[in-house]
Amino acid sequence: MEKKEMKTLIENAYEDVLNSLKVEKIENYFDTQYLQTTDGVNSNLNQFRQHIVTLHKVTRKVQVTKFQEEMFDIENQKIFLHYVVSVTKNNDKVGHVEVFAVFTINKDKIIRCEELTRALDDQTLNDLGSKK
Repeated sequence: MEKKEMKTLIENAYEDVLNSLKVEKIENYFDTQYLQTTDGVNSNLNQFRQHIVTLHKVTRKVQVTKFQEEMFDIENQKIFLHYVVSVTKNNDKVGHVEVFAVFTINKDKIIRCEELTRALDDQTLNDLGSKK
């Protein structure tokens, strides 16, 4: 994929899957062999799907409005992102989680995500990135 296609893929994946928490959209962006490692916790596609379902249950809103940093490695088909997630919990408290993520693309799908997260202002969100 070229940079433009990679950028569109990752932006659409975030909008449809993370911001909207639409489990049914996962297959549009993620390969069936997808693997994710978040803060040392490994997940396959089904476990990632369960993670999105859990986020839907424990939050009112999850929002990434913009990527603070994004880099595209065309040769290796990797995307590096740095951003802050705004999380509105079911009790209406808002917290923020900083994320550093590297995605690997293969044949127009995301096949790998390696990410580190940290809660910025609400320590109860420390495991949000890997909660299942």
